[in-house]
Amino acid sequence: MAEDFKYSFKAEEREALSLVVYNAGFQKCPPGYGWGPGVRDHYLLHYVVSGRGDYEIEDRTFVLGAGDAFLAWPDTPIYYRADEAEPWEYYWVGFAGPSARLFLAQTPFDRRTPVLHPAAGETLRQALLDIYKARGSGYSSAVRMAGYLQAMLGLLIENGPRRGEEALTAYARQGAAFIQRNYSRPIGVEEVARQAGVSRSYLYRAFQEEFGCSPSEYLCRHRIQRACQLLRHSTLAVGAVATSVGFEDPFYFSRAFRRETGLSPSAYRNGGGRGA
Repeated sequence: MAEDFKYSFKAEEREALSLVVYNAGFQKCPPGYGWGPGVRDHYLLHYVVSGRGDYEIEDRTFVLGAGDAFLAWPDTPIYYRADEAEPWEYYWVGFAGPSARLFLAQTPFDRRTPVLHPAAGETLRQALLDIYKARGSGYSSAVRMAGYLQAMLGLLIENGPRRGEEALTAYARQGAAFIQRNYSRPIGVEEVARQAGVSRSYLYRAFQEEFGCSPSEYLCRHRIQRACQLLRHSTLAVGAVATSVGFEDPFYFSRAFRRETGLSPSAYRNGGGRGA
């Protein structure tokens, strides 16, 4: 039996990238070696190159061998353990960032399918090794590792059925979350698309599928909803309300508010919007 070994890298700082590697490496485990039960604060992908082991996630147990891959989601209880007689050797990468979920949504992995036998095989192992080889401290190393990570995820997407509808949902929700956090700033659709990591046209399609409106309509409606709350529950002047929810022009705010609610901001405040 080959001797046990472990080569691993853990990022000292987690850079503010849309896709960032937290850790990477490869290991020949000793018999019975395991991790957990516990949760991670990031995604964690393992690819088994030899031996066997068990993976437990959400009250399900999978017996894995060479050629299998398993994925852990953030904040999800997991446990994995090498076989006593034939302990596994695997390669892994831990990662996160706003784009992580979006890329994974286009792979065959999902909550019902946390284990795969990817067709990429040896190519996938080499892709994981490339991530480890690109390791280092500082922003430039984080960018290089993220590039190799994206290439690895591309292999999974290329070798499995695409989940088009799930991808649209993920991009739309990513864009909506950005709007909800930043509606008070003078943001536009270009910035929302950039934060979601897609083109304007793809973001438009995603919002139409998920919300039945364009990104700009969603942004305007969210701002008006917040304005309604301020008009009902604060003493701010109408102009101050407009500024607070991201409208730079108070006259445009009034027109948009009337278009959305059927009332002027003042009429809404004076009782027309009660119960709305």
